Amino acid sequence: MDAIDPLRRSLAAELPEAAPAPAIDAATRARAEKAAVQFEGYMIGQMLKQARSGLRELNDDESRSRIHDDMQDIADRAVADAMAGSRAFGIADALLRQVLPPEPLKPQAPAVAQPAGQGHPARAANQDPR
Repeated sequence: MDAIDPLRRSLAAELPEAAPAPAIDAATRARAEKAAVQFEGYMIGQMLKQARSGLRELNDDESRSRIHDDMQDIADRAVADAMAGSRAFGIADALLRQVLPPEPLKPQAPAVAQPAGQGHPARAANQDPR
């Protein structure tokens, strides 16, 4: 481990300082999210298509019509889109973490200080006056 630390320090000294990621406007972020969800839908659709293809080969039913297969493909696509819309597999989230810079933290409003001797109003109303 000690031999690695000097190497790591020398490499770190040679690398330029990373610039902060530029801010992304809301429209660009929305387009990226839409594309990521569509990609997740495509990936889920491909998995369903492969599973359905395997089942069709195993079934090898000659009475099955091409229209039935097409309707199943449409239903699989709808299921894939619905699952992607809820980000069920997390593919879209993983893509967005890699592509987009993290959203800047919004400053929180400071807590309002209460005068000494006064507690929470709801607790004060429920306290026994004795």
